[in-house]
Order: sequence, then structure tokens, then C-alpha cells
Amino acid sequence: MGFFSKLLGKEDEGQKALREAMQMIWKIVDDEKFQNTLLGDEMEALLNSAPAIDERPDGQGAFGLDQRNPIPVNGAIGELAYLSRLETNNGERMMFHRIGSINTIDVFEAVTYSGSGWFIFFIDLYHPRRSRKAPPGFRLANEPRQFSGFHNFCRNFPYDFADAKQASPEMLRMAYIPLGNVMPQMEKTAFTRPMSHKAKLDIVISNLSSRTDT
Repeated sequence: MGFFSKLLGKEDEGQKALREAMQMIWKIVDDEKFQNTLLGDEMEALLNSAPAIDERPDGQGAFGLDQRNPIPVNGAIGELAYLSRLETNNGERMMFHRIGSINTIDVFEAVTYSGSGWFIFFIDLYHPRRSRKAPPGFRLANEPRQFSGFHNFCRNFPYDFADAKQASPEMLRMAYIPLGNVMPQMEKTAFTRPMSHKAKLDIVISNLSSRTDT
């Protein structure tokens, strides 16, 4: 029966549900217009009224690594989509979480899957689309990727990845990478912040105008 279904180009209910689920995941992780509709009418209108740019013309300092030159993206979901596609120049993906904001600029901490690289990114979420530019030392993957981080603060970052995923809204939850891609790495890697990163993180936290852990 399965052979003839394929031969005739038909699909059963299970195949249809899987196809529709995959289409929805793609829209959540990559379709910027659809992402904007999930934010509500007021926020969507605000984003669409802003310029679609790769870098702010008034930016100063290293792109994405200096709060004066934040990465333009489309709302909170755009932040997840952008950072999930960001990787180091040697191809390492990252996990990340939002630690708070400095006025209208969101601040994210990130670590590579190997635990060897720790970073702080600054993001301007009030634009209709994601930037197509990567910070120095990084590149953007060509293909859409399921989310590998969170818009909320993770108290035991990155070890609380599973709990943070479970706490995410149901629609977003299916857009995350499978736990099987993350948990084995957690079990074999000691994620320890280097002193230089911790010192920078402490300075950034002291400058936050709002925090996500309170």
C-alpha cells in the first residue's frame, strides 16, 4: 500500500501531518514575514516602519560585539533565528541566552558547542528583517537552522538547555534543535567561563537597564 501511495503521489494522514509540521518549523525559523506576524499587530507595524538594513549607519565599534553597533533583526524570534545561524569561522555552532537589555539593545551571552569560545552579542530587534552580516570572526550559515538558544535568561547556562526548551511557548518548542543534539555534549564538556569573559560579562551586567532573571 505504501508503494502505491508513493507511486501515485498520494500521502497518508501521517505523512501529511509530518509535511505540515516541517513546513511550520521552516516558517518559524526562516520566514521573516511570518515571524513578524507572531509578535502581534502593534509590534509588527513597528518593525515594518523601520528600515531593513544589515548594519546601522550610526554604528560604532565592532559589529555585533559593541553595544554601539548592534545587529539589526526582526523582533525576539528574529534574534533566535539570527543567532542560531551564526557560527565561528571554523564552523562551530553556539548556544545562547538573553541576559537583559541596555535601553533598547538586547544583550546575549553565547558559547560554542565545544565550550572553547564564549561571547557577548548586542542586538537591535526593531527592524523588519535579520541582518545578512556577521560579526568579525563569525559567519552565517547558508541554510535555515533550528533554534539553539533562548530569549530568556538561563541561570545555569548552558546546562539548563532542556528545562529552558520545555519552558518555551509550544509553537516555538518544535523549532528547537532536538535534545539529542545537545545533551551528549553537555555530559562530556565542562562549560566554564574564562576569566576574561567573566570580567567583560560582569561589566555588561552592571550596565544593564533591565535584566531577564528578575
